[in-house]
Amino acid sequence: MVFPGWEVTRLIPPDVIFGLMTGQYKQYGGVIRWAAGTENAGQIVRHLLPASSQFLNFVPGLNFIPGIINSMQMADLKDAVKNNTALLTQLSTQVGSLSQTTQQVLQVATGTAVLSGLGLVVSTVGFVAINNKLNKIDDKLKSIQKDIQDIQHFLASSERAKLFAALDALMKLDKTPHEHRSAILLNSRSTLTEINMRYRELLLNATTLETAMAYEEYFVLTALAQIRCTAELKMFDVVQHEAQEANQFWQTQGRRIAKDILIGAYPERFLASDFVDAVTVAELVSWLDFANEEVKHYSWIDDLRRKVDESWYSKGWIPVFHGGSGFNKNIGVGLEKEQTMIIPSLRKLVARSNVFEGYVAQYDMLAAHHLTPTEFEQQVTVLPEADAIEGYFILEPAKTVTVEHALVAQGEASQRPKFPFYWTK
Repeated sequence: MVFPGWEVTRLIPPDVIFGLMTGQYKQYGGVIRWAAGTENAGQIVRHLLPASSQFLNFVPGLNFIPGIINSMQMADLKDAVKNNTALLTQLSTQVGSLSQTTQQVLQVATGTAVLSGLGLVVSTVGFVAINNKLNKIDDKLKSIQKDIQDIQHFLASSERAKLFAALDALMKLDKTPHEHRSAILLNSRSTLTEINMRYRELLLNATTLETAMAYEEYFVLTALAQIRCTAELKMFDVVQHEAQEANQFWQTQGRRIAKDILIGAYPERFLASDFVDAVTVAELVSWLDFANEEVKHYSWIDDLRRKVDESWYSKGWIPVFHGGSGFNKNIGVGLEKEQTMIIPSLRKLVARSNVFEGYVAQYDMLAAHHLTPTEFEQQVTVLPEADAIEGYFILEPAKTVTVEHALVAQGEASQRPKFPFYWTK
């Protein structure tokens, strides 16, 4: 058992699969939990953890900054999108064998991690991984700094030197005498908090795609490093607050970027044939759900059809060949930039939204058990790899009983609810 109340299993059971299909549950990166608006909203029903062979050495996701992603990364992104879209569609329309559907859920988790540029669990976003990722992003930003003045100023800022100095100290924690660890964590946390507030301000005021996505990366990674310091210091009440607050700020800014900068004034353009091979309808509605913070699913398509304002049959006696607002506006950044900058950025933000939500739930769970991320890693790495499936450990709540069984035991079976649900003793 990793910690009290949880145990390892090798399958995701039918009730969880059915809950994902109906919207009762939702998958947030490495967490499956009750969806918002349900009776147990936010409660975790399954954890998906990378097996120990991958756990500590995993450098999360792609290092994507719009316009400077290389062809190999773009191919990986396309494969992840294709696999995720197909698996989500299949999972939402049919239930195969338990092993098959379990495999699909795990593959969706992997695809989400790739698209988000983050790991599935908070422990994979350790100080070494954050430092490596920031170094790679830095290299990419330097290649465009001559063209973008704001990026040039950003790279010259003193905050970045302090950031890398703090991370350098944190990466040496395992070699530091125990009596000095708390001082290093406290000093680094103070530095990271100050720097993160600066990146928060930059992100809040970013109005271009390149700067918004660069500041978003730095905000997320510095926030995660700061929160991890807090968790390692066992400030459990504080870490819950910090994780929730950082997530709320990110969700607001992520939606702003998606709605105002990426989707823009003409979301109906994605219905045009230019995008038919690049963007599925299911993916488009997920973008609109996220950007507008309103779950309308396929009703968005009806909204977009109204914006097109182009009838099939002409109105009046004279046929309209180029009338209405139509699809042929030719307004925007151009098809190439749409495909290499706009679309990948939208995919990243939607996936990152889910992963960030999952992190909040994971920190709540660690706080409940008074476990630091390092202690949690140590417990996971001793699990037998024979218990893993498709490279993951699946954790489920221990000692669960159905309401129906409880009512039968009390002789009140006639009062059982229509759908069984679970609680943990």
